[in-house]
Amino acid sequence: MGTTPEDSGTTSAPAALQEHQSLLNLVEEHAAAVLSNESDRIRRNHLLRLYAEEIGCPISERTASSFLAKAQGHAVGVPQPRLRGERMDTTPTPWIWEGIVMAGTFNLLIAPPKIGKSAIMVGMIAAWWRGDSHFLGQPLHGECPPVYIVGTDQPENDWHTLFKREGLVNADGTLGGPIEMLWHTGAPLHLTDEGIEYLAEVSSANPGALFLLDSYHACVSPLAIDEATSAFDGPARDLSQALAPHQASIVVIHHSNKSVSGGNATNASRGSNALPAAASLTILMNWLKQPVEGQTQSDYRIVLKTQGRAKGCTLLAELQDEGWISHGNGADALHAEAFAEAERELTGRQADVFDYIADRWHLGSFPVQANELACHLNVERNKIHRCLSALMHKGLIRKVGEGETTEVGGRPSALYGPALPASIAADTPLPREGVANVTNRTNPVTNLPEEGDKPVENLARVQERRGLSPFTPLSPLQRGGGGLSPLPEEVCHPDPDVTNPLPAPGAPVERLINDDWQNGWVVRYAPNPHHITIEKLGRSTMVLENRRWMVDVRPCDKTYPSAA
Repeated sequence: MGTTPEDSGTTSAPAALQEHQSLLNLVEEHAAAVLSNESDRIRRNHLLRLYAEEIGCPISERTASSFLAKAQGHAVGVPQPRLRGERMDTTPTPWIWEGIVMAGTFNLLIAPPKIGKSAIMVGMIAAWWRGDSHFLGQPLHGECPPVYIVGTDQPENDWHTLFKREGLVNADGTLGGPIEMLWHTGAPLHLTDEGIEYLAEVSSANPGALFLLDSYHACVSPLAIDEATSAFDGPARDLSQALAPHQASIVVIHHSNKSVSGGNATNASRGSNALPAAASLTILMNWLKQPVEGQTQSDYRIVLKTQGRAKGCTLLAELQDEGWISHGNGADALHAEAFAEAERELTGRQADVFDYIADRWHLGSFPVQANELACHLNVERNKIHRCLSALMHKGLIRKVGEGETTEVGGRPSALYGPALPASIAADTPLPREGVANVTNRTNPVTNLPEEGDKPVENLARVQERRGLSPFTPLSPLQRGGGGLSPLPEEVCHPDPDVTNPLPAPGAPVERLINDDWQNGWVVRYAPNPHHITIEKLGRSTMVLENRRWMVDVRPCDKTYPSAA
């Protein structure tokens, strides 16, 4: 009697399966032997694959890595967990540079090329070593430890330029300040097993030291690891494990991808997301304003944003000839830029609705109801409500309260006002009795001021950033800075003979756009030369802030727009 294919498969499968299992068991056993006799990661993988091929069980590079990882797990064993009833570690998050760089762990700085990644870290190290309490407005904690820079991505003379500007070079040209060792392009150190082992020895002899690696790609390039694979974070994790017992702080600089424009550090990181996942804190550094394609960078302010396992921050700074200066809170600047961009893109009915709401608020913080908009624009209410929803979704307007019900009853209608950026909103008064009582002074139907009701004048808030010259953004009195302090009245309205005085509100100015000066703008708010707010002549809702006096804006004798 003949056998069917099913019968044949049933009788032969177990024997074949047992043979395959035996081969895999041999490979698994050999992986443990490879770990015990070979320290180089790349050689381990090749040795295991050669053995598997010899016994007739060829495996891929990824499979070999899996076998080696499993064998290493068996060798290490399972560590003792924290048990129920045992007290947990409640030590607060330690900072080097508060909100930006954590102490005793792995920090990853991600940024485009040539933006000042190395410069800002060298500036922070210099401020820390000098004993400054703050750098760019953020506190520095503790004393500066020995610093070791693995600067494989830059030649030695480039590092000398950075060190000299920050005072980290001795008179005889040798390394100064806290810098103990420097590797550079001419004398590189890579994150091979030998390189990591050497850094571990250095860390053991100098507990709590700071290690700066620039850049990660340059340090791992000899390992031929594909950036797109999950193995790209391997050397970084090995370095962290090797230095962790000695409480070393690690800052690794890595390049961003080409598509980064804001967002977060994880998405901006070039290659696999495994690298930012390995870091305790990721720092995204990017231009505040990206130049139009084909144009040169004209605004050199940068934004630092952090993301990770501790509360971070956002700050705005700029590198000038004499060092770094702070422009304050980066979140406010980003919000202002996003607000202005969203407003510029408005067209049609949405633009008309927003202009009316902004004009009413600018007159005296008067909120607007949907009925008022429908009557003013002669548009059906349901279309007005759709416009209001779209504007709220874009972050341009917000609900500021509810109107009073009419005598015939019904639900109170919502009151709307512009969702102004913080720096503009702070200079715009709230309704005098608070949002909840605003309708006590307005007509509940038209929302117009009652007879005798006058808009509240804006309260002048005159401030300057500590450590900056009140007349020019190119003369920082000290590096860093960041706090706010009152600015004397004579600075806001200086003697006309003073060179480049600050403009008074309403003064005509020109704005720099793509290397051309455009008039048709007036000053709205000018507390200091690094924070000039301007508005379009004839359209007070089109507002641009964070302009720099004599850099982004300058005096103008004419207020009418120039011909296109």
